[in-house]
Amino acid sequence: MQLHEIMRTGVVTIGPTETASVAWTTMKRRRIHHLVVMAKAGITGILSERDLHGPDNSGRLVRDLMSRRVVSTGPETTLAEAAELMLERRIGCLPVMDGGRLVGIVTATDVLDELSRETRSPRETPGSRKRAPFPAQLPRSLKPITGRSRAALVPTHVRVMGVNLNEEGKEDIRRKLGTKLGKFAASIERVSVRVKDVNGPRGGADQLCRVKVVLSGLPSIVCEHQDRATEAAIDGALTGAERAVRKALQRGRTKPLKAGRARASAQAD
Repeated sequence: MQLHEIMRTGVVTIGPTETASVAWTTMKRRRIHHLVVMAKAGITGILSERDLHGPDNSGRLVRDLMSRRVVSTGPETTLAEAAELMLERRIGCLPVMDGGRLVGIVTATDVLDELSRETRSPRETPGSRKRAPFPAQLPRSLKPITGRSRAALVPTHVRVMGVNLNEEGKEDIRRKLGTKLGKFAASIERVSVRVKDVNGPRGGADQLCRVKVVLSGLPSIVCEHQDRATEAAIDGALTGAERAVRKALQRGRTKPLKAGRARASAQAD
């Protein structure tokens, strides 16, 4: 697996002249532990939550607290390579650069979690069912099936509005869905993706991607991401959907267990 498959797009940045208190508030509001420090010349540093700890730091500037030793990598870097780089340089995150442009970020937690999942299950080959693209539609005889176990049986509808995205681009979305959500296929009924240009010729960060995942026996998941680039909007929405589905399924698995324990406790009393 490569970093573009797990990286977080829509990277949260901060200016070097902002105060530590602003940085702290931003981290807490966005529920993150690292900020990329950006100036006109590009990335100038990385600020971690740990950098903000200390007496009388709240009024200090970001540039005085950040780490200026920035280590970045590319989207095609593998998980193993990223883990080795983080361990060697003793860093907690890696900005992901593509052609001199900041396109994402991965943390040590992201990498270790994914490596842990890989070691708990047999390694999948590129053509395996688990990471197969989600199909555009299913034969009528298969549509009523619930509790599916393969990515190949999760129908996905991709709709494009005002965005230059051809059939090859739509197939790429289905491939990414298979990569990110294939491991949850047994709990997914269907997926719909909407890619839209919300501002038209006015431009700006107007590329919007909305992903809806219909789960079996649980509320549906809806994730949106907006960006200047269509691909970044799509990747951000898919990454958000992956996290949201994982959390929803984890909550769904624990609730019956807690209820069962409660009933057992009541009977014992």
